[in-house]
Amino acid sequence: MNYKALQNKENFKEKIELLSRNYINSKRVLNEVEEDVINVSEDRIEVHRKIVAHINYVTEAMEERERLIIENEVLKGKRGKWYKEMMSESTYYRLRHSAYYNFLRSL
Repeated sequence: MNYKALQNKENFKEKIELLSRNYINSKRVLNEVEEDVINVSEDRIEVHRKIVAHINYVTEAMEERERLIIENEVLKGKRGKWYKEMMSESTYYRLRHSAYYNFLRSL
């Protein structure tokens, strides 16, 4: 693999990780606002709502098995071999690449 391909692969992982953290953080903030744990301005609440709504919208439009991967790894932050009971490892890695690509492309 050449340097450029490796660099793009790392950038790909960084984008997914950043989206995951932002989505999970926005969900946390919205839950804490709803439970009156924190006080956030309406402008900030609206930003968090838009992040969550847009990512949910994109995810819902995905093919079922790709959506499963995005929901578990990006939206819930699961790591490890959560997919073992649903698909083979080779199928998972093939679908994972496709899911991440389609997810990023759709955003």
